[in-house]
Amino acid sequence: MKRRRKHYRRRDGIRLSAAVTLCLAGSLLLFARAGGEEFVQDLIGRLAGNSEFIARAVSLELGLTPDTAEVYAPRTAAAARSEDASDPLAESTYIPLEEENDAPVLDAADKAATITVNNETSYEVDVAACLASDTAIHAEGEGPQVLIVHTHGSESYTPDAAFPYTPTENERTTDTRYNIVRVGDELQSVLEANGVQAMHIRDIFDSPAYSGSYDRSLAAIDEALAEYPSIKMVIDVHRDSILTDDGQAYKTSCTIDGDEMAQLMFVVGTDEGGLYHPNWQQNLNYVTGLQYKLNRAYPGLMRPVNLRTQRFNQHATAGSMLIEVGSSGNTMPEALAAIRLFGQTLAEDLTSA
Repeated sequence: MKRRRKHYRRRDGIRLSAAVTLCLAGSLLLFARAGGEEFVQDLIGRLAGNSEFIARAVSLELGLTPDTAEVYAPRTAAAARSEDASDPLAESTYIPLEEENDAPVLDAADKAATITVNNETSYEVDVAACLASDTAIHAEGEGPQVLIVHTHGSESYTPDAAFPYTPTENERTTDTRYNIVRVGDELQSVLEANGVQAMHIRDIFDSPAYSGSYDRSLAAIDEALAEYPSIKMVIDVHRDSILTDDGQAYKTSCTIDGDEMAQLMFVVGTDEGGLYHPNWQQNLNYVTGLQYKLNRAYPGLMRPVNLRTQRFNQHATAGSMLIEVGSSGNTMPEALAAIRLFGQTLAEDLTSA
């Protein structure tokens, strides 16, 4: 049974929960001065065992804002993305981490030096070993080096003044000016501006039928790889779907250099589902290293790496990855701002000696 919880938007850079912490502390002080020392001591003892209260109190004392970048994880594997899904809503329904979830919610400084993997497989993951592998991919030679594709190309964002489109349903549209294909255009532009030739397949594979979209995108990927053997990396660009318990779209956001933007998440497929995928560990090694560089450069931009049982067409070539750019609650400008930072970091990594 799901526990319902309310979510509050930021108000002047501080969440309501932080304000409550301040009010409660002030009330305790006033009550103690009025002669209620024994009651206050008992209450403080109880609060001392509340990790969330302590974390917020310490954050306020140190001037930190732990809620600046949220971390999300699927409540159950069944609620997450399925390659065989026939309903777009079954693609990936995420909610904020509950207290009982052991995955840590880290502040920006910790995220910059830490890689977190939400592992939904039975495989053991040694993050240190992944980083030590120093798996590298170099963009060199003639022809396109990166292939950008969208298995679910109709995924779009919350309309705003800059992109006032009318979604067909569930934040989706086949108009490539307003859906995830527009984000792919931006990624291609950033890569090429930074010396990496990229090819972009702008076809919509999840409309009019959602089921079978991975089969259709794989056929296009295989065709491109056969025509352009220079391609060393395939990036499947998606938009996540994060819903609160009452069905409201929730956005993943962070603030980088004063600009609010969407958060990003790598989804890494494996062969645990029974499909052929011999290079999944190599893909994970590369993504882990790239995640570390992104965390260092832009603390808060990346959500934890999500390791899954499905393969998501990532067997097509070593260096394949799936990246979620924000969620349905984000706006297109927030998604574009995030993908620009990702594209710059990726280009630097691909062209480094």
